[in-house]
Amino acid sequence: MARSVFFRVRGRKRSKQKQYKFKKVIFLLLAILFVLAGVRYFSQPVAVPAMATVVAEEEEITGSLPQALYLHMLAQVIPGFEPAPPQKNEGESGAVVEEKKTTRLSDLSDPKNLISSQIPFMVDAELEKQPQVNNVPMRQNDPEEEETPRIVIPLRQTLSGEGKVIIYHVHTTESFVPTSGKTFTDDLTKTVAQLGSELGDLLRSQYNIPVIHNDKIHDIPRTGSYERALPTIKDLLEQNPDADLVIDLHRDGVARNVTTTEIDGQSVGRILFVVGSRHPEWQENNRKAQFLHKQLEEMVPGISRGVRERPLVYNQHVHPGSLLIEVGGHENSLEEARRALPYLARALAELYNSGN
Repeated sequence: MARSVFFRVRGRKRSKQKQYKFKKVIFLLLAILFVLAGVRYFSQPVAVPAMATVVAEEEEITGSLPQALYLHMLAQVIPGFEPAPPQKNEGESGAVVEEKKTTRLSDLSDPKNLISSQIPFMVDAELEKQPQVNNVPMRQNDPEEEETPRIVIPLRQTLSGEGKVIIYHVHTTESFVPTSGKTFTDDLTKTVAQLGSELGDLLRSQYNIPVIHNDKIHDIPRTGSYERALPTIKDLLEQNPDADLVIDLHRDGVARNVTTTEIDGQSVGRILFVVGSRHPEWQENNRKAQFLHKQLEEMVPGISRGVRERPLVYNQHVHPGSLLIEVGGHENSLEEARRALPYLARALAELYNSGN
């Protein structure tokens, strides 16, 4: 009996020892798993947003490409990045340098740099207080089908000018989207060249002013257009040394509500004068532009968008009567821009007659 009790007690002790060893092993395994999980967690890299990855990849790609090759690739899809053909440097300061501005790779993150390379004077555009005018929405029908009677505005004085008026276009292919379906076209009957031709006809027929109109294309490609136009205007002045006024006629590239007013129930393109001040004689050009603005506002308040002075040249250094005039904008139809011409012709005739 005593022997039986002895073995029973001994068996219980061994059972307790086995349970203790088993618990010790389990605890050790759990501790090891916990340590491994902690190491794995803290060794993982910090999460990077998807956008940051894209930007990093883009920087790596653009950084590995030569600038000339990258610009060449952009030129395949973005008009205006193609290099201008080599031109002889005739020593022009101002317009040549300004028109050769090239968008650097570091500037491509700003969409405005890309857009402004295609829209003239966008870099200079600022919001200014404008006279209150009635603006109307773009018409859905084709305004070219309308018959608009020619408006003739009589002068207050008899003409006394003797020189000629030269009209040309640095951006000859600027067109009117509702009319041409695109912002630029080599069909000059739908561009500012057509406006220049009709403005010349008005000045000749209604005010007996001799006009030379040149419709040579200077803006294909868009880059370097002022440089290419400079020899043209110099040749015109050499052939017509008695010229009183030199008009570079454009249309603007801003929103329709800025470039449109209403006169007698019809939409009319508004007129803007741009004066470059980066040359010594710019004040004379500015004085003439201010005169024209005043004349237009006396005729029809709100038709003029005023005079915008900018620290550029615009080839206005070649003549003291140089004027950059924008009629309407790309969102106007040709017909709407055409309706502004009688008022512009009258103002030009007043300037021609004034001796200013």
